[in-house]
Amino acid sequence: MNIAGRHQKPGWGFRGDSPPPTFLRRALLLFPLTAQSADPLAAVMAALAAVRSSRATFVEEKEVPELDRPLVSRGTLAWRAPDRLEKRTIDPAPELFLIEGDRLTLERPQRGLRETLSLDTAPELRPLVEALRATLAGDIATLREHHEVRFSGDTTRWRIVLVPRSLRLRGAVQRITLEGSDGVLTVVETQGNEGRTRLTATPVP
Repeated sequence: MNIAGRHQKPGWGFRGDSPPPTFLRRALLLFPLTAQSADPLAAVMAALAAVRSSRATFVEEKEVPELDRPLVSRGTLAWRAPDRLEKRTIDPAPELFLIEGDRLTLERPQRGLRETLSLDTAPELRPLVEALRATLAGDIATLREHHEVRFSGDTTRWRIVLVPRSLRLRGAVQRITLEGSDGVLTVVETQGNEGRTRLTATPVP
């Protein structure tokens, strides 16, 4: 009779009840993946960064305290990594808002207006620009440089609330809320002293 076999302790099946070396190696390799997946904000930023270019149509509603109904505009959005963002309004009046690198261009043809400036000369604008551009780029470091970042949800449905770090800017814009799914941004809402603006984007295949 095998007495040793009868009294063998349950466990890993190895002498001293220690886990097999192969198991340990696999477990250690899995730890970084587990830690990474536990950070949904990092996962969302990675999904956004993977989108190198995109197009969408948008509807924007701006609520102004003096008006009974919101002002509605429609147009297109275009993103191309790493830093080109175009917002082209078609209705009710044509307008182009283009950011490329550190240069911002604004065109309003009906008024004969075309302006180009460097973001370095307009520090109050850069946080507003980066709220959208850095999000699309998946650049969490730039977002945190200009805003306090609050995240909720997961990769399938997420929300990011940005509060400007600049007290001067915060006097005009209290927060910017962005919503989306995976690597797609679908909602940009800005709450400021002049009211609330909500942009809803629909991706174009």
